[in-house]
Amino acid sequence: MPFAKLFGGDIYYEVNGQPINTQSTPIVILKPLSRGPVGVQPFINLLTTNFTVINYDQRGLGQSQSTLPPGPVPMNERATEILELLDSLSINKVHLVCHSTGCGIGLSIADMHPERISSITLISPWTHADNHLLKMQNLRVAVAKALDPLDYFRFNISLLYPSHYRRDHEQGFSEMELVSQNLKVDPKFISDGLIPILKFDSREITKKVKCPTLVSFSNDDQLMPPWFGKSISNDICGAERLVFNNGGHMLPETCTADLASGIIEFIKKNYP
Repeated sequence: MPFAKLFGGDIYYEVNGQPINTQSTPIVILKPLSRGPVGVQPFINLLTTNFTVINYDQRGLGQSQSTLPPGPVPMNERATEILELLDSLSINKVHLVCHSTGCGIGLSIADMHPERISSITLISPWTHADNHLLKMQNLRVAVAKALDPLDYFRFNISLLYPSHYRRDHEQGFSEMELVSQNLKVDPKFISDGLIPILKFDSREITKKVKCPTLVSFSNDDQLMPPWFGKSISNDICGAERLVFNNGGHMLPETCTADLASGIIEFIKKNYP
């Protein structure tokens, strides 16, 4: 299993599709931190039909280590993780495909080192902690404190996935419920993950983004509603939109094929 040996902690990564080479620009995917029964791999597999895709774990999550004590990690520090990973792989520029929290990380890279980005795709993004997002994220922490692991899992899934998708994948979600009963829900860990989201404000950054940008969102997203995606696409000059009506928050899982084909078309159009 490949690990980038870095000072701040080793980062686990996978190279999907063709090996990294100097003749093409790879995609780095900033994947969802939650997942359903299908997961993000089918989405990655579709992207690899045209691109090399680098999938990695953030420090302190998955298989990546962290040398820092537990606590909130700001978006700019998460962005530095990616830049360190790219440097270790001798990669100068990438296409960023970002989902949810990953959008804040991707926009931080665009702010810190715009020369490293060929294009950026923002899926289910947010701009800042408005009244809606503040209440929703605080509710997630309160629910984690109040409910047992199974009921917390059910709550979180109902927030992230539309009802038709939960019905179509009822068996898979039921199997995940069985696993969730034996997992510990740590409200502090959840809060630490949400604090950087609530502290991040992209509104000044998006006005300065110059690279080709695709913004994708769903009109029924309960967590990060469509007004965020509309605002970002209005602020970034020349940004394109890919809008869904019933995909919820987890578009890489719920609208896998259409989202992947839209991203491939977008990148190819800007880099024929």
